[in-house]
Amino acid sequence: MKIANLLVQYLRNPIGIEKQRPLLGYSLESDERNQTQTAYRILVASTKEQLDSHIGDLWDSGKVAGSANFAIEYDGLPLSSRQTAFWKVKAWDANDIESEWSEQASWEMGLLNEKDWEAAWIGQGDDADAYKSAAPQIAAEFRVPDYTNMVKARAYISGLGLFQASLNGRPLDDAFYHPGESDFSKTVYYVAFDITDLLNSERNAIGIRIGNGQYVNFIMNPVMMLDENTEAPEHRYQKNDGGYVRNGLYGDKKAIAQIEVSYADGRTEIVAATDERWRITDSPIKFNDWYGGEDYDATAEIAGWDMPGTDRSGWDHAKRMSKPLGRLRGKAFNPVRMMEKFPAASVTRLPNGNLLVDMGRNVAGFPELALRGMTEADRGTTIRMYPAETLNADGSGVDQSSCTQSWSRKYHCDISNGYTVKGTGDETWHPSFCYQGFQYVEVSGFKWEASTDNFHCCVLRVANEKTGTFETSNPVLNRINEITERAIESNMYFSFTDCPQIEKLGWLETTHLMFRSMSAGYDIRSWIPKIAQDMIDAQTDETDIRNGDPEGLGYMPAIAPEYHRIVGLHRDPNWGGACILTPWEYYRIYGDKTLLARGYATMKRYLVYLESHAEEGLLNGYAQMGDWGQLNESTPNALVENCAYYYLLSTMSSIAWLTGHPEDVEAYASKAALVQDRFHLNETCYQPGTGNYGNGSQASYGCVLFSGIAWEENKGSAVVKLIEAVQARDDHLSSGEVGLKQVFASLGAHDRNDIVYRMVMNDTQPSYKFFVDRGLTTLPEYWNYEELWLGTMVRSRNHAMMGHVKEWLTGYVLGIRMEEPGYRKIIIEPALSHGIEEAKGSVGSAYGAISMAYSRDGEGMFLEVSIPVGTTADIGMPVIGAGMLSENCRDFAVESIEGTFWIRNVGSGSYRFAVN
Repeated sequence: MKIANLLVQYLRNPIGIEKQRPLLGYSLESDERNQTQTAYRILVASTKEQLDSHIGDLWDSGKVAGSANFAIEYDGLPLSSRQTAFWKVKAWDANDIESEWSEQASWEMGLLNEKDWEAAWIGQGDDADAYKSAAPQIAAEFRVPDYTNMVKARAYISGLGLFQASLNGRPLDDAFYHPGESDFSKTVYYVAFDITDLLNSERNAIGIRIGNGQYVNFIMNPVMMLDENTEAPEHRYQKNDGGYVRNGLYGDKKAIAQIEVSYADGRTEIVAATDERWRITDSPIKFNDWYGGEDYDATAEIAGWDMPGTDRSGWDHAKRMSKPLGRLRGKAFNPVRMMEKFPAASVTRLPNGNLLVDMGRNVAGFPELALRGMTEADRGTTIRMYPAETLNADGSGVDQSSCTQSWSRKYHCDISNGYTVKGTGDETWHPSFCYQGFQYVEVSGFKWEASTDNFHCCVLRVANEKTGTFETSNPVLNRINEITERAIESNMYFSFTDCPQIEKLGWLETTHLMFRSMSAGYDIRSWIPKIAQDMIDAQTDETDIRNGDPEGLGYMPAIAPEYHRIVGLHRDPNWGGACILTPWEYYRIYGDKTLLARGYATMKRYLVYLESHAEEGLLNGYAQMGDWGQLNESTPNALVENCAYYYLLSTMSSIAWLTGHPEDVEAYASKAALVQDRFHLNETCYQPGTGNYGNGSQASYGCVLFSGIAWEENKGSAVVKLIEAVQARDDHLSSGEVGLKQVFASLGAHDRNDIVYRMVMNDTQPSYKFFVDRGLTTLPEYWNYEELWLGTMVRSRNHAMMGHVKEWLTGYVLGIRMEEPGYRKIIIEPALSHGIEEAKGSVGSAYGAISMAYSRDGEGMFLEVSIPVGTTADIGMPVIGAGMLSENCRDFAVESIEGTFWIRNVGSGSYRFAVN
């Protein structure tokens, strides 16, 4: 057995780790079938040399019996700030045969104590009346006193709202939008950079640019004009229709940085730290807004601003600034990176002289401008780029309505990126402190001949590894999967955002409703804990109540971080309940209970809060969203919110058992039973005379089946009535984002994937096929996007909230499903359809990749599967043709159940089965 892919906190060789007992994990590989780990041994050492000698001076776990190969908590000596730990692992297989040691891996602790920071927060000062640069740049020079004995160097940096850092003219990394969004009143992230190879033996210079991000944008005065009678095209769009604002979420631009060098003799020296000696001046960025865009004047560039030897005597001295309310924490999740870059699909000249650039598909990111051979005559020319998802009806240019809630029409504001030409040859530019959702770009001021080489599309997202694949013989299904994944990726930022243009906010319901769709394609193990921390930070506490939060102790907002409270759309158990259901999904999919334990107190407080809004056991009028996004049906909010309430309580009973709170297990189970009883006495939710739930909508039955609130004796009829509700709409979708997931899951669980297939592949609106047929390249916000386009309020073309089809495609078309947490036990049972002759794909798990491929040949079917070490699978094959299984099935227990051959307890390895 071989060991690979060593991870710490689900990251590879991370630095700046805050958790003093981090989680360790690894993958197992074997050429033999039916393999599992029976024991492991982990060594953690303070030096590579000791680890090479098999000495774990920090921790030697000894031989630990068990199959766990992930979420293993470090249990060695206490680790101090800046300390590096080197580790390796070996394992014993099912035959008790010992593996070789793995390759070495490492992690490094961050600055764990406030006293470790000698640096101060600096910037242009806290004086509200002082001039404030759009994006100041700060710099300082320093030396490394004992350069020849240096073994490593680190820079610890944070900047609010966003920062970019460079050393001796070179960027510290390739990431964007450091340090990452958070609830700045509770948590402010810093980034640890390895700068060992960037330092010079003589003088060095560190440079930091500070952008606005969410921290600063809200207090800009004003970004967007709110007078619809004022012609003010220079004003930019800004999402600012929120209500209650948490103290500490917003402030002035500031940065903190500390550069440390470690020497061979064990010394660590701070060689630079932000204070009043650092210099500050304007950068070439003249405007930046997280929503409205960015302007850059290349003629204002200061040559060598971040290089040693530059004269900065004309710059101001930086000022010490008040520190943010939140505690500095080391960043332990993947950064945002540029994942793709490609040239525009076409460029045409419009009658008004502007250019229309078509990138070929809708994305989240920004356009990049590439100019060739610029001269002094071109200097000062300003090129402005207006990104948009759609065009004017007459094709005369872009229409930004779907990016601005139509405020671009009403308030004369826009989203744009401006570049002023320097005139010194070839010039390439893209924004630094904003991103947009767009397919098209209208360009003004481009006076030269243009081609697709002048404009590139840069696609950005959090760099979560792509681990899932999907492909069938049906090109429409493949396109449905593709546009869904693009919508997921477009919203994979520091939160799982609703859209990359209008709001860019972390609405919480999708973090659990879309969890299985996201995890089917991507490794989100380091990302979701960050989102879970956002929820913990966002919960109302005593401080918030004193500062005027009307919701009360334990309230969990609909958005986290709660940069905006959209009053009237801020309370709902499917949104706030994400503090319970997202960690629960994390445990179910990844087998890691860490988030359940960490968030347990938050979960309890939220349920106490919900109970305070219940009347006679039921929520009544509390939920404001319900089944958000329904079309042609209106499922009663009372049903949707109380199905969620029951599901939260029953799930919490399971969480209590898993996390060692036996006193709470029965308490939550009893509360759930009370909700179930009261639910069936409420005529809005249940009519005992007919056995109908809700108003008979698709979501009415999807919600009661998924949540488990239906009486056991009613579940069979509820499935029948769900099917009838679908058929009554000629197999059209009608549910919103809550009901849709639950309709699909309920139909799939009751083996009615034929119904789901017809809904997904319906030729007419609403269906996913309809989106594909209309040429959409991402999922729109609502089913009836065409009708909305003709209305006064145009909505986003790049939402992931209706992307539950991805979970169904993976779980039922491919048939790969989790039976036990972490995919310890796997189900592989592809649901055959007349529209699919072949399918293949994979899902990542904590144990490794699970893959399958099937093909149908007349009356026969061939199925290939690959099962990772440490897991077993039950394989379901349809009884077709003569109903004969291939001979190798004799090696397993096989039973026939309702038209399916089940091949039981298939161990790790690769297999090929056939039935004909």
